[in-house]
Amino acid sequence: MSTLSRARRLRLGILALGFSVVGSACKSEDDPDGGTGTGGVAQIGGSSSGGVAAAPSGGAATGGSGMTGGAGTGGSTLGGSLTGGTGITGGTGGGSMTGGGPTGGSLTTGGQGAGGTATGGTGGVGATGGASGGIGSGGTPTGGETASGGATGGESGSGGATGGETAAGGTESGGTGGQSGSTTGGQPTMEWLPSWATTIQKTEPKNAPPALNGKTLRQFVWPTYSGNQIRIQLSNEKGNGPVEISKVHIAHAQPLGSGQIDAATDAEFEFGGSASVSIPVGETAWSDPLDFPLEEMEPTAVSILFGNTVPSDVTGHPGARTTSYVASGDAVSQGSLSGTETRDRWYFINAIEVMAPADAYAIAALGDSITDGYGVLNQFARWSDYLTIAVNQDPQLADKVSVLNFGAGANNLLTSDGYMDPGVDRVDRDILTRPKVKWVIVLMGVNDIIYGNASASQVTAGYEQIIQKCQGAHILVYGSPLTPFAGHTPDAAKQSVRNEVNTWVMNNSTYDEIIDFATAVADPQNSQQLLSALSNDGLHPSTAGYEAMADSIDLSLFYQTMP
Repeated sequence: MSTLSRARRLRLGILALGFSVVGSACKSEDDPDGGTGTGGVAQIGGSSSGGVAAAPSGGAATGGSGMTGGAGTGGSTLGGSLTGGTGITGGTGGGSMTGGGPTGGSLTTGGQGAGGTATGGTGGVGATGGASGGIGSGGTPTGGETASGGATGGESGSGGATGGETAAGGTESGGTGGQSGSTTGGQPTMEWLPSWATTIQKTEPKNAPPALNGKTLRQFVWPTYSGNQIRIQLSNEKGNGPVEISKVHIAHAQPLGSGQIDAATDAEFEFGGSASVSIPVGETAWSDPLDFPLEEMEPTAVSILFGNTVPSDVTGHPGARTTSYVASGDAVSQGSLSGTETRDRWYFINAIEVMAPADAYAIAALGDSITDGYGVLNQFARWSDYLTIAVNQDPQLADKVSVLNFGAGANNLLTSDGYMDPGVDRVDRDILTRPKVKWVIVLMGVNDIIYGNASASQVTAGYEQIIQKCQGAHILVYGSPLTPFAGHTPDAAKQSVRNEVNTWVMNNSTYDEIIDFATAVADPQNSQQLLSALSNDGLHPSTAGYEAMADSIDLSLFYQTMP
């Protein structure tokens, strides 16, 4: 996650996106819950021309992880005014070489490197430093010229992979990016990490989009992890026919609620080298990798131009919490749209992944409308969003963790309504198919109790299914007691079921840890109802309530992963 965007986020404030919040009694089509809708300069020595020095200070290579600056015996380092490449790792004698004696050892790689420019990379980590310098005392004139170890891996070196960390004059700053991670030849080991994702369902008729054939659909998302290479996943898993997509573009967004993008940032995805893709029934499609500067916690627009074939059963997510826009014709690259129809929904988009160091992982939130963010619109203010902000401010988690929201308004833990899969099944698709998820926070069961008349034992049996599946996949599972709802549904029998469920969660569950969202938002004088200052409608928290929920999470729970 970029320092720049974190700083920007703090500068703008937690609610900097600053758009309207649905009022406390607001209804939403998608949320029927509760009846109302639920290296620096490599040679410090500069002009150490002919200086007889087994390990000239020129090897500092602030991004180069342990330069020794020309370790060759007899190394008179004719590097002259070696300003060194930015972030060299070969330098004059192969900085962090295994065997390159850090104080002028006899087995140098590159030796004296007469005049070697050592362009080992821009901020290179120096994992194998100066790999191509010749071996032998005195070396050859090409000692540091190619220094392939430095490469351009400055973003994640952990101080020089093979010996560089102890070399005289070297540093362990890890180059320009400073992201930790294993290195191979100066490059971090990189893997695809979900930066944004959502759960999908068959869209109900009341939540369906306008006709999309031949039109542009522009949708907005909040990534939670930054990176420079991305890919997108589109889904037709709930469709009743193929969907033809002519173009898919991505761009940084202008203020939410306007439908606008920064057209200068517009970029196009390809699918197997083609701008278009046809997705069969029941399948998803991943794009090719795309170079694009994705930034966490910054509104990002995905614009899709549809072909002539769009199924009547649309795969989507009703609780988008952002407004989407439909315009006629090809408008994917236009800064602003005209003549649009709007829906506060997502359609066909499923996930955006970013290339990230292999030791970066994802937190997943599995829940109903309380997790989905009922009451929030065009604002970064769900409890998972506040958790994202906290993660970015934590020195042990920043640049290490993304946060994925798999909440679904009106969703049940145990049963399907014909449109949404229940939580016990959604976990298979939303969580287990994404191998970078290492923690799951579960908050579900209210709908089953209020509307499904489920017993406490049925709800806890559902929790056990989720726990067993996730723990079997080496995922830590954190549960919460159900939040109060007496202010919305005062039925004493349902309150009794909730209390029984919560007793099991707190005392008898097999969760790895407990996060007590219930206490965070409860009225201290009556634990059966939400504190009025934190309540939207007696069932769903307000944005202040969502913030209180996030504040109750002990971030040290994410300092470890299951072996």
